[in-house]
Amino acid sequence: MRDYILRAIVSILMLTSFSSPLFGITLDEAISKAKEYYPPLKERMHLKEASHFFYKASLDPYYPTISSSVSYQRLIESSTHSLQRIWDRECALGLGLSYRLFDGGLRKSKRKQAHLTFSQEDEEIKTIENDLTLEVKMAFYSILAKKDVLESRRQAEATAKKNHELAKERKRLGLTTLFDVTHAEVRYINAKIAVVEAEKALEKAIGDLNSLIGIPLQKKTEVEGILKDKWLPIYFEQLKQIAYERRPEILRQLKEIKKAEQIVREYKSEYFPKIDSEIDFNWFDNDFGLSETETLFLITLSYDIFDGLGRYHRVSAKKQALRADYQRLDELKRDVSLEVYKTYKDLELAFSSLKIAEELVRDAQINYEQAYGEYKVGKGDIIALIEAELSLARSREELIGHALNYNLAISALERAVFVKFLP
Repeated sequence: MRDYILRAIVSILMLTSFSSPLFGITLDEAISKAKEYYPPLKERMHLKEASHFFYKASLDPYYPTISSSVSYQRLIESSTHSLQRIWDRECALGLGLSYRLFDGGLRKSKRKQAHLTFSQEDEEIKTIENDLTLEVKMAFYSILAKKDVLESRRQAEATAKKNHELAKERKRLGLTTLFDVTHAEVRYINAKIAVVEAEKALEKAIGDLNSLIGIPLQKKTEVEGILKDKWLPIYFEQLKQIAYERRPEILRQLKEIKKAEQIVREYKSEYFPKIDSEIDFNWFDNDFGLSETETLFLITLSYDIFDGLGRYHRVSAKKQALRADYQRLDELKRDVSLEVYKTYKDLELAFSSLKIAEELVRDAQINYEQAYGEYKVGKGDIIALIEAELSLARSREELIGHALNYNLAISALERAVFVKFLP
């Protein structure tokens, strides 16, 4: 009895160790999980937090500065004998508060730069999310396609088996030779091999998705969805304008231009005087009693009347950098426009190929049924039947491939425009 219980426990442990439960997931769920797991996205989140701290630090120049000092001075030796000398030693404590009243806009400019740098991190994160979404969609749709391919090859295996059994039956009745049976059997074996290859290809595709959403590679993820085959009523000019308004790279460059404008203002602040205020409280004496006090209040206006032509050249350099940022924006728009145009053409091509592939499958199905009927009544040969069956199998897989290409083209266009077309 004890041995029986032990064997039962071992069997249960083996089943739980080697069986991998199915894990169902939709496309939206996969994208959400990928965003939670993806390390480069987490890295950018931390960089955003770092930028946020720098933005907070940019507020410091608006605060007053409080400083303190403690000193002890003792005269060791002196050849001067002055009646005005009171102490040979001095103890002092000082407390000062200073504040810059006017700096020509320097503080304001630097704070705006820090805020723009911080807000640019949102665009950086959206760019990573946009690329990640495309990767997840590619992996997700690839699994759907691989599942359809596996099903198609299983159908091809069943069809090849049916042809093989028909050839054997005709051989048994003496209506054909071993030649037909051998050719049908070879095709049947190749069809079974193709099924095994499709199963392994599906497992690898699932591994691709699992690696993106942060679950074990060997886990049997069951994706929920279908490949779309309907045309999207969208037009290039509309898409281009949407991309200009939504693409994170363009929005980031617009903020870069605003930041460059603030840098110009920062350097222009050197043309303005600086106004500072300060109040000092001092306590001093010849011992640590610090019985003497002194209070000092200052307002200072400082301005460099001439320090060379550096200020002019620095401002001119930043103006040129600003013009360069505008040109970079134009180039970015050109790249985005070209990307949208090419992906839109890829979408048109994929949809046209998909519709043609659907017709080929219908024709191949009719051709196979005719070849099967002719062979069954002795009017056709086995070679024509096998070729018709192979043609049908190839046309089905090509249809799946074109459906995958169409869905990938939609995904690429969604990335290029940064908008979601399909629910």
